[in-house]
Amino acid sequence: ELKEHPFLAKIGPDIMNPDLAWRDIAARLGQAPFASQRLASLYLDQSFLAGNGNYLRSEILHDAGLDPRCKPAGLSRGELSRLARSTLTVSRRSYETGGITLAPRLSRSLQKQGLTRSWRRFYVFGRDDYPCYHCGGTIKREEVGSRRLYHCPACQPRR
Repeated sequence: ELKEHPFLAKIGPDIMNPDLAWRDIAARLGQAPFASQRLASLYLDQSFLAGNGNYLRSEILHDAGLDPRCKPAGLSRGELSRLARSTLTVSRRSYETGGITLAPRLSRSLQKQGLTRSWRRFYVFGRDDYPCYHCGGTIKREEVGSRRLYHCPACQPRR
């Protein structure tokens, strides 16, 4: 009956489905309904992937090193692969750690330095005007589709 439900019939694969592979995501990125959307919008589109949310969008795009304004159609095969892999890595790490997207080693290091959970949870989300953990550049905040989006201009350069 799921396929007959008006809303559920339109949603994409569940991002937490253990059978979902990075190649599946890379293939979806190339499909007509998705290839021409900006990544900032696409990564909130539940018809692309179900379960993606606002903080995951910022964190996945940062991990992949891609500007949120890019469109899948303009990405190289390597960039599409990197984005698809980041999608699974970041979302699954977040699920397994109760919402922490930082690499475990960095999170532990920041914890030893006395940082609270909220400061060792994300690379970019909610960290506007603070230094990027990767490059030291300043994290920026924008509004895209009435939702907050965070990115590091140095790690995610405009194309």
